[in-house]
Amino acid sequence: MYWKKLKLLGRGSYGTVSLATPLTDYYTLFAAVKSAEDDHSSSLRVEGQILHALRGSEYVIKCFGEDVSIENGKKTYNLLLEYATGGTLHDLIHKSTMVLGESEAAYYAFQILVGICHVHRKGFIHCDLKPANILVFPGGQHGLANMKVADFGLSLRSETNTCWDTSLKKCCRRRGTLLYAAPESVVCGIQDKAVDIWAFGCILVEMLTGKRVWSECKNKNELKLKIAYEKPEIPNNISNDAKDFLSKCLDRDHNWRWNAEMLLNHSFITNYVNKKMIHELIQRPFGDAGLKTLVSLEHLFTTTSFYYPHNSYLRGSSSIITSLPETNNNNTTGDEPLLWMNFRNLHI
Repeated sequence: MYWKKLKLLGRGSYGTVSLATPLTDYYTLFAAVKSAEDDHSSSLRVEGQILHALRGSEYVIKCFGEDVSIENGKKTYNLLLEYATGGTLHDLIHKSTMVLGESEAAYYAFQILVGICHVHRKGFIHCDLKPANILVFPGGQHGLANMKVADFGLSLRSETNTCWDTSLKKCCRRRGTLLYAAPESVVCGIQDKAVDIWAFGCILVEMLTGKRVWSECKNKNELKLKIAYEKPEIPNNISNDAKDFLSKCLDRDHNWRWNAEMLLNHSFITNYVNKKMIHELIQRPFGDAGLKTLVSLEHLFTTTSFYYPHNSYLRGSSSIITSLPETNNNNTTGDEPLLWMNFRNLHI
């Protein structure tokens, strides 16, 4: 099955991300395709390997496969992903005139937390959680959107359950976006699961207020000092449950910071989300049983590579039935993850 790139959606150090469609069903099925020249595709290939390991959750972006093609005479590696028609959580927060209500924020927080829980139970740390890396899919319950954790280009394998295991080589350098970085990451370079919870807390503050934590900082040095020595301000105009929930996410001592499963059982979440559903999700083995399938297997294409004689036409996979996007999303860049696995085909 042939497919064609329609438009560029964003760029990063790894390469580009484009909207694509199969030629046999034009303007109906769409996929997001991350691409990089083959000689510079190691980071993107690692992201594909991580996504393969993380398959099986409703709240983590699905990877349909990989492909190698020829573009402009150069060998190109392509990673084939779901396309999010609703853009990102950043778009939802900052391109709307309304601040999210607590019930809406709690529902979105629940979905993100289940995604984080799945990532952590599979043995990974995301390392770059932020609103721009949470994708929005229309069609959720009560007219709300579905959220999926995406962009695993900076992710690391978690090799220990001990927060203070500074023997890990990955503790030597901060990863991800500074605005959402945890104190232990900025001060000591420590990367463990707790950094994802801190970033999640920053995301929730942004959902509830429409403003970023540390938004008053004028430069990176000031921002680093704030993160290293100060406690972020918890909004006053929210419920006591929400304040307590945020205090558990933004505890400066990462040994005391709550994990994703604990947060899912906090009253801020359970006041709005069915407790039985939460219990089933976190007790399910890695969240991979009984999931809704967004696309049927007949829509997944093979990934055996060959040259198709038009530079803009490639082979690949498809995503969901949707319409053309109106917004462009930029992706986070960073140093290359310290993870390697041995496999080639990423079919689900």
